[in-house]
Amino acid sequence: MTSDLELLRRIGADLRSVYADVIRQPLPRNIEVALSRIEQERSRAGHHNQRLAI
Repeated sequence: MTSDLELLRRIGADLRSVYADVIRQPLPRNIEVALSRIEQERSRAGHHNQRLAI
């Protein structure tokens, strides 16, 4: 019979393993494109705000 503590340790180890596998996967292309657009807009907004402050 497995103790609750041992069961929780095993579950934790399995979750860490699955999470590590997911993190190593490349981002899907559509998410890369969306992140790129967000960064471009943030850069433009930051540049625009800097010009207004001068």
